[in-house]
Amino acid sequence: MATKGRTSKFPQIKKSREGKFTNWVKKNMPGKSTCAAASAVMKNTSNYSGGVVKMANYANNFGCKK
Repeated sequence: MATKGRTSKFPQIKKSREGKFTNWVKKNMPGKSTCAAASAVMKNTSNYSGGVVKMANYANNFGCKK
């Protein structure tokens, strides 16, 4: 029985967009891990473009959970 409002698998990312946020982090936040950069972006969303915020949100929700 599935929990209401939850998906059972990750939302799909187009192959052409895989690694886009990781590459952005390497260029714009050298020395930070992808998860640390995603957290930093989400804490201060007004300083970043909408696309970067969406990528960071995805990373936080689906890639940085323990």
